[in-house]
Amino acid sequence: MIFEDKKVKLKNGEECILRSPDVKDAEKLIDYLRKASSETDYMLRYTEEITMTIEDEEKFINDINESNKDAMISAFIDDKLVGNSSICTIGNMIKVSHRANFGIAVIKEAWNLGVGKALLTEILKYAKKVGFEQVELEVASDNYKAINLYEEFGFKKYGTRSNSFKLKDGSYYTEYLMMKNL
Repeated sequence: MIFEDKKVKLKNGEECILRSPDVKDAEKLIDYLRKASSETDYMLRYTEEITMTIEDEEKFINDINESNKDAMISAFIDDKLVGNSSICTIGNMIKVSHRANFGIAVIKEAWNLGVGKALLTEILKYAKKVGFEQVELEVASDNYKAINLYEEFGFKKYGTRSNSFKLKDGSYYTEYLMMKNL
């Protein structure tokens, strides 16, 4: 579904545009994903695992923009993609159609400016508007900034998944499962 453009003022006074990505943003989205993945181990993929083509990304963008409930909101500062969030149904079956999975990432140069808070605010408003009743996420147990942000928005921990991520060096991350009722 398409999210209408919204301007937000960041902590440093800069203006940020929140909007649904368009197919013309496909290359920017791939580059952003590679950059975000290179800046933290909290992302699901390593940079070299991001192998989608521009055509693959264009199809993904079209699919999500044409969805009845799923949405993606991207954050742009001076036309540079600095953050992205998405909300997707857990499943189309009646028994789980009230649940949504949430994901977000912001590139390092935009950390601590309020981009994540702006994206989370808007994606939760959107989720409620389209009828989701529950938003779920997974977060590394030592990603304290993200956990604090989620808790500030009313997410609660409801479980732990040990050894959820195995890093290249052989170490593991444990994840918290978090949920917010809308």
